[in-house]
This record gives sequence, structure tokens and C-alpha cells, in this order.
Amino acid sequence: MIRRTTIELDDELLAQARSVLGQPTVRATVEEALRRALQSEESTDRARRSEQIEAMKRATRLVDTQVLLSGEAWR
Repeated sequence: MIRRTTIELDDELLAQARSVLGQPTVRATVEEALRRALQSEESTDRARRSEQIEAMKRATRLVDTQVLLSGEAWR
């Protein structure tokens, strides 16, 4: 779906973004910036999940799972 909207943009910022992103039009520039923002967020999420998994792996080496499972840890 394509949506038509009107927004106010800083001309200098737009010109810089068009140059950096290599886009010929305002629309292409905005769409590319949106795509890159989503890719950046997805990349950050993947990195965060990897860090959490590694932290859990490290934690299992530091925790006595037998004690946790036995219920002694909750007394």
C-alpha cells in the first residue's frame, strides 16, 4: 500500500541524506532511510538476543542447577 502524505522537511538535511543515500528523489530518500532504520533495529535486536544467550550460557557455569532444582535455594 502506498500512502500520500505531506510533511515538513529540513532542506539541508534532506539534501545531505539524498547525497549520502545516493537517492534521486525525496520519496526514494525517505523510503531508503526508513528501510535502513528498520535494518538497524533488526540488527540491534539480533545482537541483543545473542548477548542474552551468551549471558545465560555463562550463568549456567556459575549456578549449581542441582541446588536450584532441589528446592533448597528457595528456603
